[in-house]
Amino acid sequence: MTEFFPEFANDQRKYEWNADVYSIQEHYIDKGGKVWVVEFEANIVGFGCLRLVNSNAAEIKRVRINLHHRGQGLGKSIIKQIENYCASSNISKVLVDTDDRFEAANSMYSGMGYIVYRTETEEKDGREYTDHYYEKILQHV
Repeated sequence: MTEFFPEFANDQRKYEWNADVYSIQEHYIDKGGKVWVVEFEANIVGFGCLRLVNSNAAEIKRVRINLHHRGQGLGKSIIKQIENYCASSNISKVLVDTDDRFEAANSMYSGMGYIVYRTETEEKDGREYTDHYYEKILQHV
């Protein structure tokens, strides 16, 4: 778990902020969401989740790629799979958020046509972070 979520390893609020990670079935699958998993040589090297917001919108959550498999387009592949699923399910809006600590994620989402519709600044552990909220409107398949 800490390999994919190192930012939460020593966070005392980990169960409050990350309840979904500890119960993926309850927070995603049971509520109509989905999980995509990338395997390499029988090991999970990446994954991404989708949470339904309403009948027209969904939110991408928890996209993570193993450190040794980054830079190979796996994150982008997961996002494309999620977008294809959404488009074929008549979900027209996809939302995702990340913060300024994850430069590669911000670059990837911008490069894939996601538009920032809101930013917020928060302070955590004496440091300010800027949260970026993205959206993308999909064409139905």
